Amino acid sequence: MNTIIFAVIFPLIAGFFLWLLFRNKRLEGDRSALSIAMIAVSVIELAAVVNLFVCDLTGVGFDRVWLGWGVGGLGLSFRYTGFRGIFGMQAAFAWFVTFLFAKQFMKNDTRVIRYDFFNLMTLGATMGIFYAADFFTLFFFFEMMSFTSFMWVAHRQTYASQYASGTYLGIAVAGGMAILMGMFIIYVSFGTLDFAALGELRAAESLPVFAAAVCMFLGFGAKAGAFPVHVWLPASYTEAPAPATALLSAILSKTGVFGLLLVTVELLPYSNNWGKLVLVLGVITMALGGIRGVMSNNFKTTIAYSSMSQIGFILVGVGMQALTAEAMALGSAKGMSSEAHFAAEAYQVYHMAVNGTLLHMINHSLVKLALFMIAGIVFLNVGSYELNKVRGFGHGKPFLLVTFLAAALGVGGIPLLNGYVSKTLLHESIAGYAEVLNGLSGAGVSVGLSPAFIRGTEYLFLFSGGLTLAYMAKLFVVLFVERNEDSLLQYEYEEKNKYASVLSKAAVALCVFPIPLIGMLPNIVADGVAKYGFMGAAIEGALAVEQERMQYFSVRNLSGALISIAAAVAVYLFIVRVLMLRKKGEGYREIFPSWLDMEKYVYRDVFYRFFAFLLGIIARILDSIVDIAVVFLRKTVYRDKALPYALPEGNRVTHLLGRSMECARRFYCVVTKKEYKAKNYEHKLALKSMDLFENLRIIERSLSFGLFMFCVGLGLTMIYLLLVN
Repeated sequence: MNTIIFAVIFPLIAGFFLWLLFRNKRLEGDRSALSIAMIAVSVIELAAVVNLFVCDLTGVGFDRVWLGWGVGGLGLSFRYTGFRGIFGMQAAFAWFVTFLFAKQFMKNDTRVIRYDFFNLMTLGATMGIFYAADFFTLFFFFEMMSFTSFMWVAHRQTYASQYASGTYLGIAVAGGMAILMGMFIIYVSFGTLDFAALGELRAAESLPVFAAAVCMFLGFGAKAGAFPVHVWLPASYTEAPAPATALLSAILSKTGVFGLLLVTVELLPYSNNWGKLVLVLGVITMALGGIRGVMSNNFKTTIAYSSMSQIGFILVGVGMQALTAEAMALGSAKGMSSEAHFAAEAYQVYHMAVNGTLLHMINHSLVKLALFMIAGIVFLNVGSYELNKVRGFGHGKPFLLVTFLAAALGVGGIPLLNGYVSKTLLHESIAGYAEVLNGLSGAGVSVGLSPAFIRGTEYLFLFSGGLTLAYMAKLFVVLFVERNEDSLLQYEYEEKNKYASVLSKAAVALCVFPIPLIGMLPNIVADGVAKYGFMGAAIEGALAVEQERMQYFSVRNLSGALISIAAAVAVYLFIVRVLMLRKKGEGYREIFPSWLDMEKYVYRDVFYRFFAFLLGIIARILDSIVDIAVVFLRKTVYRDKALPYALPEGNRVTHLLGRSMECARRFYCVVTKKEYKAKNYEHKLALKSMDLFENLRIIERSLSFGLFMFCVGLGLTMIYLLLVN
């Protein structure tokens, strides 16, 4: 069996097999055996994707492979590239460490077999996404992943989890429909959904193609947690079990970004409008997630909003890719003076945007795996994520201190840690693009963006980096610096030496280990990874430019980190220490205005109230139209005809029958010698006749009767067709 196919279908087969084996087993020993089996499955899966990586490094080529030619009429196709290989390994590694952690976290959960079944289904679907060779395969597994991961959010079966899972599923279904609409437009426009074929066509931006890209942004952006389709993220991350939340943040959000990268590279690689759209929404996502993270009084929710903010950083990189690629194309097309110098400068900026995006996706995955598993350890011991309850838990726990600090500083972009490398690349791509714009303006080329706008984006980027450090400082102080107001509870926390199992600590350590490694050796580790997974081959002619060695620790780059640190100090002191802790003795409180909750007061109001109200009005109008149509037809087509003259009473039948009955009665009275009194049978029969036939005519003239008979005929026709066929 082809290794790519094996990596996709092995988790699916293993999931069904383990479900059949453990579905009726609820004992603690059975759950332990199931956990070991899940770890074994993840090891095999990790070995398979590492084998793909090794084969690719040794020069073994991978042809495009097919699975299920008849699915959807197009079949499911897969291929291996460096970019796909990196995220395949990242996904397999994430599932491996979360299975290690789940052995402790889920050991008392009686529904763990259901969780593990859908976990493996999601793993297989995720691999199908990362190795997809066309949009149809990507969509097929993307939808499968959405429905299987829905069970993570609903797993606890509480009111809060059901509420969150309903939002998650609603956004997932709506996003899937948007992606499907975008696929329809692409297929009509190009006649193919294959990534390689679309990359070769690279038609100029048109309204249909841009509309398809916007539809796909709604679908893929929803899974990534991008504004404005991010509303499912905080509640879903909070309600799902900690191992599942780690996967939602570290991997599933990256499937959305993966889709957006493919749209950017294969459909709109030179689009200024697409780049501006993604950049603006990325900046909003980045800043809004940071603000909500600072203002939250829940440990896990803070990390959830941190994920949203870091996705914003990644989207900024995606937007910069499209903008810098267009700048290179325009500079070459206009035949600018010193074209070689401009091409080299523009390419360096593009290269930083691409590498920064890829590296920040990897760095964010590592950091969030560690942070959410640490949050799970806290929950197992405290039973809550509220800051006032977890306060002081980290005292006397050096392992928790070191790992949390490394992850928090890493995502905050502190020098010598991984986040600093990727954020430096992204920051320099923004600053470098401002210089590229100056060069274009000097040559009389306009791209519709001013250097001032890009400078504003740069300032928001640095400020958002400060927000990241501020909310991570809040969590660090809560866990390891402050003490709980309940002294007995604080004593209990400090006495907990066995707060995490060996496997849980190993899982966290495996995620934290690469954080300083990437940060201290950026030109070796980070640049090497970025070069292997480089997507810049989509830009024709650019690869001939020699890449300059990035000076990560230059004064200019370090100054950006210092600005973010200064912003973090100001935000932490004012928002956290002044606003959140305004009243002594009450602890931390949520200060984000509840009326700004987009999920509750925008999406749910729109879909559950406004749409219901609007559809109710439409239904009333349609009902009135039917009544008006009936009255109109009754007064026109089906109106009663005017009688030209008065008809005689009854008809010939009633006249003859009535006279006959009258004669018979007279004869009877003569024979029986009784007094004859006329009964007027002719008049009575005439009245009965008129009453009967008039009712029949009214029914025949009724439009409702005609519609009823039409439905009866249609139903009989359908029954006939079913019986015949």
